[in-house]
Amino acid sequence: MRRLVFASLVVLSALPFLRAEEQPAPKLKALLISGGGYHDWKKINPVMTDKLPQLASVSIEIKMGLDTLKNPKFADGYDVVLYNFCFADEKDNTLIENALRVTREGKPTVMIHCAMHTFMASDEWTDACGMRTRKHDKYRTFAIVKADKKDHPIVKSLPETWQTPGDELYQTIKLGDRSTALLRGQFDKGKSDHIVCWVSTYGKGKVFATTLGHDLKTVNMPEYHRLLANGILWECGKLGEDGKPKDGYAGTGPK
Repeated sequence: MRRLVFASLVVLSALPFLRAEEQPAPKLKALLISGGGYHDWKKINPVMTDKLPQLASVSIEIKMGLDTLKNPKFADGYDVVLYNFCFADEKDNTLIENALRVTREGKPTVMIHCAMHTFMASDEWTDACGMRTRKHDKYRTFAIVKADKKDHPIVKSLPETWQTPGDELYQTIKLGDRSTALLRGQFDKGKSDHIVCWVSTYGKGKVFATTLGHDLKTVNMPEYHRLLANGILWECGKLGEDGKPKDGYAGTGPK
């Protein structure tokens, strides 16, 4: 009888550990700051919140406009901050410094499309983005090809070349000294060749950036979804060297 009681106690004491192993990994929490002119955020943002959680275990909360940046602790409670906004002429140093400080102190940061053309008066913001660009070529179709770092986990599972049916090819003035190019945009047999995706650092923070995503022509592409999902996972240390999400972070799967 004593042996039976002892064995039962051993099994019961192990249950919490078994249950913990069976529990899915907690979702990453992302803050997406969006808004500004020239883009249809009402169409773009729902794609982001729908498609990315299918490929990465992340929940995305959207906050529109720049009021969020008035709070120096705006990123508290989030694992990663995404900027997909367009405020080129904004010069409020308090807002800009609050955003910069969050990344500088170590918060993983994702810069998407017009984030690189936002806060143009701030060279420090440009430095945080990891590439200087001030204008784009005309809206058109172009090829997206891997840069020299083809084995980087973010792009490892992507095709060597894929084609967007339409987007803005941002002109590369200078890639940052701390940046590594991952993808290039090309048309006219390579006559126009600009970096469209890279990784960088700013202070203690890791930065993943892409200039792709002006409208739904690119934003609806599965390759684009995978690119952003991998970028988020890599930022947060949840993407393996093989380019696959680590256990528990693969998302819900395609619907």
